[in-house]
Amino acid sequence: MFLQDNYQVTRHICPRNCYDSCPMLAFTRGGKIEYIKGDKQDGASERLCSKQAEILASVYHPQRLLYPQRQIVRGSGNWQRISWDEAIDTIARKILELKERYHSALPLCLNKYSGNFSLLHYAIEGMFNSLGPTTQTTGTPCFSSGLDAQKLDFGANETADIRQLLEAKLIILWGINPAWTSVHSMPFIYAAKERGAKVVVIDPVYTETARKADYFIELRPGGDAALALLLLKKLAAYNKLSYNEDNITGAKELLAAIAKTPARPLLKATGQPAAVIDFLAELILQNHPMHIWCGYGLQRHIQGGLTIRLIDALSMLTGNIGIPGGGVNFADTGMDIFPYRIMQKRSDTRFININNFAQGLHNLNAPPVKLLWIACRNPLRQDAGLTELKELWPQLELVVAADKIMTHSTQMADIVLPVTTEFEELDVYGAYFRHRISINEPAIPPRGETKSDLEIARLLTRRLNELAPGTSTFPAQLTDEEFLDAEFTPEACQALHIKKWQDLYNGPVRFRYQPFPWAGGKFATEDGKFHCCSLPDNFSQLLPSEEYPFHFLTPHSQEHINGQSYTQQHKLPEYPLVYIHPAAGQALHLQDKHPAIVWNEQGEVPVSVQFREDLSPDIILSIQGASQKGGLNLLNAGVPTDLGLLTTAASGLAFYDVFVNIRPK
Repeated sequence: MFLQDNYQVTRHICPRNCYDSCPMLAFTRGGKIEYIKGDKQDGASERLCSKQAEILASVYHPQRLLYPQRQIVRGSGNWQRISWDEAIDTIARKILELKERYHSALPLCLNKYSGNFSLLHYAIEGMFNSLGPTTQTTGTPCFSSGLDAQKLDFGANETADIRQLLEAKLIILWGINPAWTSVHSMPFIYAAKERGAKVVVIDPVYTETARKADYFIELRPGGDAALALLLLKKLAAYNKLSYNEDNITGAKELLAAIAKTPARPLLKATGQPAAVIDFLAELILQNHPMHIWCGYGLQRHIQGGLTIRLIDALSMLTGNIGIPGGGVNFADTGMDIFPYRIMQKRSDTRFININNFAQGLHNLNAPPVKLLWIACRNPLRQDAGLTELKELWPQLELVVAADKIMTHSTQMADIVLPVTTEFEELDVYGAYFRHRISINEPAIPPRGETKSDLEIARLLTRRLNELAPGTSTFPAQLTDEEFLDAEFTPEACQALHIKKWQDLYNGPVRFRYQPFPWAGGKFATEDGKFHCCSLPDNFSQLLPSEEYPFHFLTPHSQEHINGQSYTQQHKLPEYPLVYIHPAAGQALHLQDKHPAIVWNEQGEVPVSVQFREDLSPDIILSIQGASQKGGLNLLNAGVPTDLGLLTTAASGLAFYDVFVNIRPK
């Protein structure tokens, strides 16, 4: 904290799970945060993204949860304010009753994910793990296939510094829309263009980023692996691929398999003529180094892991790995420098795949899940298999939700615990794309009776041990600062080039100091080599059918992330807005700006139609979280991707292999 122009200024990190993980400064006067802006240290921008209003609104929104509440009948909306003592006592007694009834803590289930990935927010996992083997979700709906892919290829998940874009001559933005989802990366893209770099966007949708690129390739949804194969096939035919067997394995076999793969079905999968493949191959040959940024969307198909591995191979075999300006950027797991002692990890936890939570609940009968604790997510809006999940909900005897606002899930909870925002708590944040670690200090005291996840874990631990001594081993006596002391081991501090975590008050530090990974062709695999993937015998790509002729794509919004909409919620339409090409819509007797029903075998969702001429006729597009009622995931059956088990212990989710039909309402 420091003083500036009569303001108390504090450092923060936006925890909203996007690429930039923006460092922020909060300006507080008279006990109220008056405004926020970006912290320019570590090359960040003073200008925050368009979500700025949402960020501050999370603190002062009139509908923010400020006190514990109990719902008299689940789903009735009949809420009663209760004290923290009553809330914690109710939860503690239920935990003890279930443990006695089933002689196990396995009926207790934690469903938690990415609402906040800071170090101290792992206290909830720590509290659950302190009770014995419990049931918890594992995996990630975000990027598990791509993580596995690059772990298999390189041996680890590392990204190049975003500033390496300035060294590139060709930038391929593949399935990523940073103009909406990573605005602080765009200046580097613009600067690279000014220095002569060519920018190519590959996407099924003409995005805002595509409008700013030199070239746009409108790929058919799910055709990414086919495109990578065609490029490898074309460049091999030109004799422009090379490799050194001292630092690569599997290249000969991969290229032999590609040579045998016919081009015609691959071209059909991409939806592009051969001339486009020739053009892109020539761009790669004439512009070296090439930097590819892979978005999460392209690995949200059944062959998502294979897609990333083929793109990695394309870069490796064209000499674009381990050099300035080159590389394939996907995600970084540099936060693994911490031991996460706060989690009190154990090996006997019973895990449910977070991407198939409903089926997991259904299958667990020995013993069944009876208490569900929801934190940092909204499963009744975000999960696949929503119909089954809603049917299983009544079997839960107690649902506890810790949140800032009433979501679809908190509305179906029995007890709601109000939590603090990033402006009301001490913590340390990292990132999965940028290389920074930053302090988050409280700007104001917690509003109302809100408490951090760590304080909630302390309260519940103490009450459990009062009622039944020894029930919880969570170290509730430790302060926030002492928990951070335990995470910043000498090894972690050495990696960060600091002496103690308090050094972060001076500004962000980096967990990677090399500008790009794999320099000198040295990889983190056991044998030190890059591992090329093998090509499956049957190349798989899910396609629309006669009954369900449309790809259903649900990308992120520019204004908010998923359903985290505070300032605009009252302005959003009641039902989701779906975009469709006019010709496709008119053929089905749809009218622009009129209601309709999108449906498949999973169910149906009321929507409002808007015609959009720049869409492919076989795509229906709807932006995530852009309606009051939502429900788009009702149509998602939860088809798994090919990878994910290696790094996240669960397969990924093919969010973009969903097929639907549409009719007038």
